[in-house]
Amino acid sequence: MQEWNLEDGLILYKGLVYIPNNENLKRKVIQQYHNKLMEHPGEWKTIELIIRDFWWPEIITFVKAHIKGCAMCQTTKIKPPVKVPLKPNEIPQGIWKTITMDFITDLSASKGYDSILTVVDRHSKAVILSPCYKTITTEQTSQLLIDNVWK
Repeated sequence: MQEWNLEDGLILYKGLVYIPNNENLKRKVIQQYHNKLMEHPGEWKTIELIIRDFWWPEIITFVKAHIKGCAMCQTTKIKPPVKVPLKPNEIPQGIWKTITMDFITDLSASKGYDSILTVVDRHSKAVILSPCYKTITTEQTSQLLIDNVWK
């Protein structure tokens, strides 16, 4: 396969339609893919779509510059969230002073139970597992804690 070909009146470079040094034509190609076809998909998706069919020198630079000037993209751009500095948890003062708990649900039934209440002491990393049902209420959870953790 030759690098340059002429087919149906189009100049092809490695099988891609070559766009001559004509900024209006380049902008029309970008608008076709960026504005109409995909409705502002962002610069990398637009570049990916265009380079499937077209080629011209410095195509990526030209597309990036065009999209940076796109008013719609600039007004609808999602801004990254403001980073809040992390604050480490306080060190527990003794065993069973600070606990965490969570449910493991949707397990295969065993002796009728389908979930597990997991309680972990943050200081000693000791774990207490209590079988329960997925439909457990707050009162039943409290009773499990009284019977298994604070006994």
